[in-house]
Amino acid sequence: MNKIVVCVLLFIFLINSVFSAPWDFLREPVNLVGSFSLILAWVLFFVSISLLGVAILAYKKKRSHATLFVGIGFGLFFSKALLIVMDYYLSNGNFFNYAIQSFFDLAIIVSLFIAVFKKN
Repeated sequence: MNKIVVCVLLFIFLINSVFSAPWDFLREPVNLVGSFSLILAWVLFFVSISLLGVAILAYKKKRSHATLFVGIGFGLFFSKALLIVMDYYLSNGNFFNYAIQSFFDLAIIVSLFIAVFKKN
């Protein structure tokens, strides 16, 4: 009897997984993280301001082009985090959409790319 129940459950699981998208298992964790989005926005803000402070201190100490572009990248990261936090309080999370966040991410990656490959 147990073998039949196991086979039926396995069959149901396989049929269910055939008709579902491969990323469906991520829905629950994404919903869980979404419930903490304001807290995560504040954590991102404090991490970004800390990184910007470190980048400023590093630039004051070394004054190279690489540290300048790293500082620009962390400055953009801080600006993005600040806009995300402001968005929660000023427009209920509707203004700072995915396209604008992607633009900031691209600018951060470009500045860090320049910092890595720029010759002094």
